[in-house]
Amino acid sequence: MKKLLQLVFGDARNVASVAIAVALAMLLARVEPALAGWLLVAALLGAAYWQASR
Repeated sequence: MKKLLQLVFGDARNVASVAIAVALAMLLARVEPALAGWLLVAALLGAAYWQASR
């Protein structure tokens, strides 16, 4: 849980990556609602990986 909070509120880059993930999920929800949650999970995991690799 600590890593998730750090991912979301760590710095401007973290906030931007989470905002992009949420925006993508919201856009997909208009087209295919069932996939929006999966996209959000994948995007957040991608953002976490990006943060961990830097």
